[in-house]
Amino acid sequence: MAKQTDTRQDNRVSEAITASLWSLARSIEQAGKLHESLDPYLKLVEVYPESKEAPLAAQRLLTIVEYLRGVGQFHLALTVLNRLDAAHQLGEQANT
Repeated sequence: MAKQTDTRQDNRVSEAITASLWSLARSIEQAGKLHESLDPYLKLVEVYPESKEAPLAAQRLLTIVEYLRGVGQFHLALTVLNRLDAAHQLGEQANT
């Protein structure tokens, strides 16, 4: 019984963390600080890939990558894409 309670509590903590990361990333992005928003978005994708916010974060990251490409920040765009790809590959390995 205690183990089940611990698991539920861990899930609630993870859900609170991912909700906070999502909210923080969106606030930073909406404030026009795209570079600063990358860290919380990437953390959602890399550390919490099973969260409901992870696919949303991946979509926002792809949108930011397109913006970065458009303004000539190719190295940063490629870095973000590489991290997204690595997170995706790890997720694929975990599912096999």
